Amino acid sequence: MGATLVAAMLLTACGGGGEAAQPGAAGAAGAVTNEKAAAEVETLLAGNVEFPMPTAPVAPGTHRVAVITSGLASPGPSVLAENAMEAIKKIGWTAAPPGDGKFTPTTQAQLIEKAVLDKVDGIVLVSITPSAVAAAVKAAEGAGIPVVCALCGPELPTGMVGVGNDHKAAGRAQAAYAASRAKSGDTVVVYQNTEFKQSEEQMAEAAAAVKEMCPGCTVKTPSLLLAEAMQPNAPIFTSLLNTYRKGSLNSVIMPFDSPASVLANSAAQLGRDDFSVIGLGSLAPFVDMVGAGRPAVAKADVLISTPLYGWASVDELARMLAGVPTWTADRMPVALVDQKTYGNYKKGNLFVLPKFDYEAKFAELWGK
Repeated sequence: MGATLVAAMLLTACGGGGEAAQPGAAGAAGAVTNEKAAAEVETLLAGNVEFPMPTAPVAPGTHRVAVITSGLASPGPSVLAENAMEAIKKIGWTAAPPGDGKFTPTTQAQLIEKAVLDKVDGIVLVSITPSAVAAAVKAAEGAGIPVVCALCGPELPTGMVGVGNDHKAAGRAQAAYAASRAKSGDTVVVYQNTEFKQSEEQMAEAAAAVKEMCPGCTVKTPSLLLAEAMQPNAPIFTSLLNTYRKGSLNSVIMPFDSPASVLANSAAQLGRDDFSVIGLGSLAPFVDMVGAGRPAVAKADVLISTPLYGWASVDELARMLAGVPTWTADRMPVALVDQKTYGNYKKGNLFVLPKFDYEAKFAELWGK
């Protein structure tokens, strides 16, 4: 994931008269107080969503391609890359092991430039912001190499095909969960991340949706960058917990699961169980915390379809290489999981996925 880091923002937004949160008002463990938001949450927890899929077959040909990630240390990009590699094997192509961009635009750009020099036939980028590696992307375009960008967000360069979830729907899902457990006067912290365009829009949508569904809530929108939120007892979260003492915080909405788990652990060490942490990505360890109910603040996670994105990326690249129309794979649905619904999913595979065998479906379309 690699946009140039933007200076941290501290934007404060207040809803419904800006009432201060009252001690004991946080509804993390309380009953639902917003029926409209609760209805959205019920639908999302059921996970009954429809997925777009291509219907036309494609002749895959024989190709050598490259998979380049924002960084393999994060489970999101690594899971997607792993599935893309499985799809590449199934379709009959070849590829070197996924490139590790180490969450640094310079490294990511070097990997793209190397792929161009190696004259690969196509490139799959994973969680990389194209504008942060613009010159390298331009080099690929100049060499006539098609590029698919998975989990790279909106506003991709002309000719690049995107794959991923509807990021605004993800933000709204998080907001619905928070609003369903909040009442007027409660404080909801919605961390904003400007490193990645999709996260920026997701979290802006989350903040707006909380205000819509809980107009009397106080919504705070501090900045969060991955580098400052990944280590145990990260100061950003120590400061948060010092600022909002027990009973003064309803929910914290996070742009990613990795920092969500850090915050949950920090809260547990202080004996805090009075607010909800809502993550995104269905990644361990946070999603397993949600399932176990420990730490107590780990309440809900947005499920996306990371394994499917890997296969869809290869299918889209096959269509680009074959010169046939691509399909809309960049607005896939999301779902929610909480402790009650965790058992509906296979441990280690908590993703919202099609009910049908999508790998077999893609293989059929590829004639494999």
